[in-house]
Amino acid sequence: MTIFKDTTDHQAKADLIEIAAHKYKEGTLTRRGFLSAMAALGALPMLGSKAMAQAKEIVVVNWGGEASEVLQEVMADTYTKETGIPVVVDGSGPSGGKIRAMVESGAVVWDLCDSGMGTAIILQEQGVIQPINYDIVDRSAVLEQAAYEYAVGNYVYSYVLCSNPKLLGGNAPQTWEDVWNVKDFPGMRTFRKSVRGMLESATMAQGVPMNEVYDVLRTEDGINAGIDKFRQLRENIIVWGSGSASQNLFLQEEVAIGNIWSTRGQLLMEQMDEGAFQMSFDGGVIAPGMWVVPKDNPAGSDEVMKFIRHAQDPQLQVEWLKKIGSGPANPAAAELVPEELKKWNPSSPENLALQIFYDDEWYGMHQVEAEEKYIDALIN
Repeated sequence: MTIFKDTTDHQAKADLIEIAAHKYKEGTLTRRGFLSAMAALGALPMLGSKAMAQAKEIVVVNWGGEASEVLQEVMADTYTKETGIPVVVDGSGPSGGKIRAMVESGAVVWDLCDSGMGTAIILQEQGVIQPINYDIVDRSAVLEQAAYEYAVGNYVYSYVLCSNPKLLGGNAPQTWEDVWNVKDFPGMRTFRKSVRGMLESATMAQGVPMNEVYDVLRTEDGINAGIDKFRQLRENIIVWGSGSASQNLFLQEEVAIGNIWSTRGQLLMEQMDEGAFQMSFDGGVIAPGMWVVPKDNPAGSDEVMKFIRHAQDPQLQVEWLKKIGSGPANPAAAELVPEELKKWNPSSPENLALQIFYDDEWYGMHQVEAEEKYIDALIN
């Protein structure tokens, strides 16, 4: 009985969603009304009033929290002031599944999404996002490694080596090889519970040169060797699943060493006592956030491309760095970064030279296999 009821409810809900999507496409249901209906049906998270945008507005979607507030203030409100076109930020999270469902139902309510290259590759293959119009968007105003046909970089962050020298008697690790040296650097380490950004550090810990990491990882032996490094270190690992969790592990002194996001590292530099926290970009993995545009977005393609161009302004990207710690994707912003922030900027020329770029094509081919092995190594 329970199984039958659940199935019936699911089918009924799907039918209601289909009806609402049809009414929206026919113009008998407004975008505000459609969003409200989807939220009530549980098809989308409950959205704040700012996200209930009208057709002439641009809806930009990211992953919520403080980043939504900063995006609204730095990029959205300045565009509205410049053009008169309202831009609202929805922090409900633009997962690939939601984007695809909107496009395939013909009921698109988002105009621009903060995504990652891996998701963008999948969405491109599914045919649900638009190519970036580089006649409007300035291709030269973004790092070369973050300019793709169907996605373009909006900011960057890094997976970096962080440590608490006080818990290590002042003998902080300088390389990934040091991280695996439990004898000279005792204490707990933290790594992400997902393999993304982690396997690279384990590969470098074997002495593999930074520029050869993905060449090694393209072989099964290379993947297995990296996974085995985590198996060796398992008793000294506490995993983190969110940026705030990694931050708290350091604040509560539960770990002495970790591979965490540079954005959280910058916050820890401000929060922890002098000499109690160290962050190094040496051997880091730099990952760009990417703008993607759903097909048939309500505000129209050209208007969204103009917003992306606006967000490329180097001064605005420096403000983003100041407020949230995400590095500018526009190389021209580097010289505008205040002196005291340059060493914490993941995309400064000096820090870029110390890192490798995250290879989403590699993850597209190998993540499923590597993820399974990684989790097995951590939990046996």
